[in-house]
Amino acid sequence: MAGGKETPRQKMIGMMYLVLTALLALNVSKEILDAFVLINEGLENTKVTFKQKIDEQYAKFEASYSENPAKYRENWEKAKEVREMANEITEQVDKIKAHLISKVEKIPMDQVIASNGRGQDTVLSLQYVKMKDNYDISTEVLVGENAGMPRTSHPDGDYLAAANLRKNLEDFRERLKELLDGQMPVLADNFDRTFDFSDRRDASGTMSTWEGMNFYYIPLAAVITNLSKIQTDVRNVEADMVTWLMADVDAASFKFTKLVPIAIPQTNYVLQGDTFRADVFLAAYDDTNFPAVEIGVDQSVQHDSSTTSLIGESVDVPIGDDGFAKLRIPAGQVGFQTWKGLIRFKGPQGEIPFLFDVNFEVAKPSLVVSPTKMNVFYRGLDNPVDISVPGFSAEKIKPSVTNGALSRTSEGWVVKPGQGAECVISVSVEMDDGSSKPMGSMTFRCKNVPKPTPTFAGLSIGDTRIEKAKAVAQIGVGAKMEDFVFDLQYPVVSFDLTTIMRGEAITRKSNSNRLTDEQKQMLQNVARNQKILIENIKAKAPDGSVNPIGNLSFTVY
Repeated sequence: MAGGKETPRQKMIGMMYLVLTALLALNVSKEILDAFVLINEGLENTKVTFKQKIDEQYAKFEASYSENPAKYRENWEKAKEVREMANEITEQVDKIKAHLISKVEKIPMDQVIASNGRGQDTVLSLQYVKMKDNYDISTEVLVGENAGMPRTSHPDGDYLAAANLRKNLEDFRERLKELLDGQMPVLADNFDRTFDFSDRRDASGTMSTWEGMNFYYIPLAAVITNLSKIQTDVRNVEADMVTWLMADVDAASFKFTKLVPIAIPQTNYVLQGDTFRADVFLAAYDDTNFPAVEIGVDQSVQHDSSTTSLIGESVDVPIGDDGFAKLRIPAGQVGFQTWKGLIRFKGPQGEIPFLFDVNFEVAKPSLVVSPTKMNVFYRGLDNPVDISVPGFSAEKIKPSVTNGALSRTSEGWVVKPGQGAECVISVSVEMDDGSSKPMGSMTFRCKNVPKPTPTFAGLSIGDTRIEKAKAVAQIGVGAKMEDFVFDLQYPVVSFDLTTIMRGEAITRKSNSNRLTDEQKQMLQNVARNQKILIENIKAKAPDGSVNPIGNLSFTVY
């Protein structure tokens, strides 16, 4: 569709937007906020370009309607409805931006938003905003205190609540699908992907609402950029819909005058190294005359352009009731893949073949850099971490660490920190030309493993009394980690048991975690209100070292 085409500048803006969003999640320096100014400016320019092209489409549509009202009336009325909804959402977002900037900068609204020479609202550019790193106001206005239950109203106007914006976008999406009336399921799927508001996991792995992911405790510069991206998406979808509405009128008048392969991308913004995904189909088709589609059985199958056929074995791709081939290729092998296919269509003059390629890159599911335990590495332990970069296979990712050792395992990466206070993991990726590109870094604190606590009969340090029957029933002394994230075992290797017998302190030693026969007899003979001491308790750490872990003292009752 017309709205899906991008200039090289728009593609670069999209890549920069995704890179900066990823870096923001890594808590990088404040300079990133200034870079969002450039991204937002690019999105604003793209929005203006989209609007100009859409206005041209509406002008052509209206001219066609004026020449032939009977033919174009129904779809022209639908196009006007789409325009009204898109304008209302775009204006709502402009008012939200203006309100946020007005509140943050403490300036009147009329100095933030005004009409340009074409009668369109324009909002003060981010480059003139000083407090780009403010996140309190945008969070309070758009989301409220709880990202899991975002606010639906606001004293200054319900339009300010992100949940209200989400509802309007959902209504817009569903109305567009209704206007399609069951036609163009690929376009309907594109609307669903563009306006997908389902909960998802953030960089820490925590489920978050759409409102929370986009506006909750996010700096103003990023919030404004996210809002601009929403406006661009609205204009892009509007252009796709209006283009289809106009083409649908012509398709109803004649068939098969032109057969053109069309690729509809799942996204208009692709980060270099990421996977470009698209559905391939014929824009005009007869629902009584579906095409036949073939795909090579593997990547060894090639095109023969001289005969417009496939060289090698192929299989038929099933055709759905909507006339679209349902291509399914298992994403087993990691890496870049190219598959060759062929579309055969029965035209007025006979069968017409079309060759096509399917290109995609398979990567393991990944986030950015996310510790699997917490933002702490413990000395002496294998600290597991997940290291990945969206759009790049594991073989292309090159991590390094300061103050420690980094090694790869079958399940990910393991860090063993040194004696310093911090470890810094830096990640770079290998580009297609063999060059290396840094992607960011993350700092982790380094700590010693906390000492385990000795236990006896379910009691520990701080407990002072023990029932004699309970003491006699025990078989040994244990050690446990209190509220520690790793499941570590500290077996007790020795301890002393001391008590008073006939006025003398008697001590017996065990060279294991179990009570000796002598120690058991001592517990049998101990009198009530008499103390027992379990001292010199030593346990074996995961690294093999043996260390004292404390003493226990109880009064028998």
